[in-house]
Amino acid sequence: MRKSFSIMFWVVLLLLVSAPLTWAQKTKVYDLGHYPSGTWAELHGINDFGAAVGKGDVAGDQRMIGVPLFGPNASNWFESGVSSSVVDELLPAVSNTGMIAGTITGDNGNPEAYAWMPNHAGLHLGTLPGDFASYAYAINHLGTFIIGQSFRELQEAPFVIGTAVVWTSRLNWTDGRPTLAWEIHALPTGGLEKPGAVFDGVTLRFWGGWGVNDSGQIAGDAYQYDPVLDEWWEIAVVWNPIKGGKEWGIQRIPMAAGFAYNEALAINDLGEIVGDVWESNAFPALYKQNPRNKKWSVHVLPTTPNLDYGWSVAWGINELGDVVGSCTDESWIGKATRWNTHHLSFVKSLGFPGDTSAAYGVNNLRIAVGGYQNTVSYDENGNPVFGPEQAVAVRFR
Repeated sequence: MRKSFSIMFWVVLLLLVSAPLTWAQKTKVYDLGHYPSGTWAELHGINDFGAAVGKGDVAGDQRMIGVPLFGPNASNWFESGVSSSVVDELLPAVSNTGMIAGTITGDNGNPEAYAWMPNHAGLHLGTLPGDFASYAYAINHLGTFIIGQSFRELQEAPFVIGTAVVWTSRLNWTDGRPTLAWEIHALPTGGLEKPGAVFDGVTLRFWGGWGVNDSGQIAGDAYQYDPVLDEWWEIAVVWNPIKGGKEWGIQRIPMAAGFAYNEALAINDLGEIVGDVWESNAFPALYKQNPRNKKWSVHVLPTTPNLDYGWSVAWGINELGDVVGSCTDESWIGKATRWNTHHLSFVKSLGFPGDTSAAYGVNNLRIAVGGYQNTVSYDENGNPVFGPEQAVAVRFR
């Protein structure tokens, strides 16, 4: 499946931001709120020119939105112009070319992967042949790979299966103008999709890519949910480009001792992967590959405060080794947190405002983005009730 999309990188950079070349060594908080006609917002990604993207409501309709943090258009929000109202996993990402990848409500009323730039017509990325829905979750810095999932409906149980996919790009010329063509590829499962191949009595029917780097390495996972047992199974995997980058080979990432499941959620250009390890509780994790034997090691990262319970996840990583995510206690109150791949015992709050917060992305200018909420009341059991989520970014030292 091939699509075309007009690209003008120099125009995009002028429209979005112009980055300063030097930075003061002082933490700065960008309390960004939400789109002007909206009530809530959450940022998921930021490129190295300071353009942040995420999701929020535009006059009550969920859409992809974005905001430059500096430059002539600083703090001026933009939006996709297309509804994402049916999208449950809306995780927009932005490349250094200005291309944004995410998911919209497709023409058939189901989620569809979508690429766009501010003030330009967007591109429907489509699905694998015969599938009914697709999601885009990440795009690399160079804007050459978009990764996500494509879903197919079956006539019998389990009725739906998900395939991890990658869209690859190439530059074409049409009538003397450059266009970007995208082609969708299904990623291999390496036999891990067979019944009982990983967990006794379990078939991993859902596969997805969550992060991609400029080399074409893709971090992702395979999972299965049983609604009767209300039980999940999950493994982390990485796809490495082979045959000159035209195909991918799969490698399973090991579990940490004492945990049954793991996730791989983001990957940097050094091939370092972050995510979490989990069973009844989740803890942030870093996965590193030995360059000599190509084997992967897993490092469980500390939490702050030191938590024995809860759901703590590392969501993003940059090329400097900064890792961001959240530490969430058993009451589901989270704090945006950062770690560092060079100092595995290091853990520190990012200083997001609000009573609960999370960071989802970080760029090479050491700006982390995410969202926060404030307590507006308490329920009958004394648990906090939070107000609408607000977008935030923090530049740290």
